[in-house]
Amino acid sequence: MVDLIRPDGYDHDFALFCAAHRRHNRDADRILAEYGLGRAHHRILFFLAVSPGMSVGDLCRTLDLTKQAFNPPLRTLLTDGWAEAAPAPEDRRRKQLRPTPKGRELEERLRNAKLAPFAAALDAAGPEAAAGWRAIMTSIAGTNLATLPPTPP
Repeated sequence: MVDLIRPDGYDHDFALFCAAHRRHNRDADRILAEYGLGRAHHRILFFLAVSPGMSVGDLCRTLDLTKQAFNPPLRTLLTDGWAEAAPAPEDRRRKQLRPTPKGRELEERLRNAKLAPFAAALDAAGPEAAAGWRAIMTSIAGTNLATLPPTPP
């Protein structure tokens, strides 16, 4: 049971975070369900869209997943034509992953569904609040996110 009157307020903050997370994913989950896909598929497509050419190992490290956990959603994306794998020119043993045009279109649709309310909230909060939010999310993520797009100024 969430105690919303605790002096530290973290229960309330966490409940708010959970509610925001649910709202943030609602429209994208509906779109993914149209194709029989889930959030794992979206995460893979997102990172392939922002960093096309990643290897399986790079993507596993970025998503903090084992190859065993990563393989089923990746296999679905490859089999159903949302993503493709090709040998890297410098090392043909290494496979480079990228979204297909169909995968890019879906990823853009999903990203737009999530980004509109997200961007509006950050803009409304202002630059200082947005910077504070980024600091909090970076601390919670607790991992090297060097493969992510750069943080805006």
